[in-house]
Formats: sequence, structure tokens, C-alpha cells
Amino acid sequence: MALDVSDPFVRFATQRGLQMSAIDLSAAPRDVLAPPCDLEWHTLVTLSLTREEEISIHALFVTQASDPRPPSMRDVLWWLSADSWAVEQSARDLGDWSATYRYPDGDPATLRLFRLHVEQAKALRTLLGETTYRELLAIYEAELARNS
Repeated sequence: MALDVSDPFVRFATQRGLQMSAIDLSAAPRDVLAPPCDLEWHTLVTLSLTREEEISIHALFVTQASDPRPPSMRDVLWWLSADSWAVEQSARDLGDWSATYRYPDGDPATLRLFRLHVEQAKALRTLLGETTYRELLAIYEAELARNS
């Protein structure tokens, strides 16, 4: 399958040699009485610079079971950069970050998600290096501006 290098996220991944692997997972607990087409599909994605890379990022993508497409490199980079961009825009401040999404900043679930996003942003920066990390966030920000 040919990659669409006209997409800035795909072009970024191709130019930087990013590798992605995806593994479908069985979710538990789940509603065992629900028809399979009504369930969510879980895919564990690993992003690294090479297959042997010790530094990698893992993310779980959830889609409808009726959608047979696995997450694409664009999907992965878009979500990772979106989450990291919000962390950076808030200067890693829980109150500013939670206000962006209108999450209650006193809620333990908000704090847990914020901490996950901060760690994810840190891992992405470590994987890519500071300059390349900033380039990815700039790609996301440019797309945000185009769609506003």
C-alpha cells in the first residue's frame, strides 16, 4: 500500500524513519451480551525510530468493531501531537490544561489523564529529540490553524 506523503504527518514519519506496529487486543471487561458489531475494537500501537529501538511509545487506539481499518501513522501522530501540544500550551499546568478541555481540575480522573499526557509528551520528546518534537507540534498547530 502506497503512503500518502502529501499528508504532513505521513511525510514527517517517512522523513524521520518512524516505525509503527499494531496489535489487536481483546478487551476485558466487556459486555458479553452485546453483539460483536456493537463492541469497541482495541489496537495497541507502538511507535519507534527502528524496530530494535529501546525507546518507544505505546498507545491504545479504540475504534468501532465495524471499522476494519487499523490506526494509520497519521492517526497515531495526530493524536500524540495533539495531546502533547495541549500539554505544552498549558506549560504542564493542570489547571490550564483541564480548562482547555473543560475538565473538572479537582477530579482524580482529570489528574490521572493529565499525568498520562504529560508522560506521553515526555516520551515523545525523548523518542524524537527536542527539535524534531517541536517540528511535529508545529505540524499539528498548522493543521489546527488550517481547520479553524
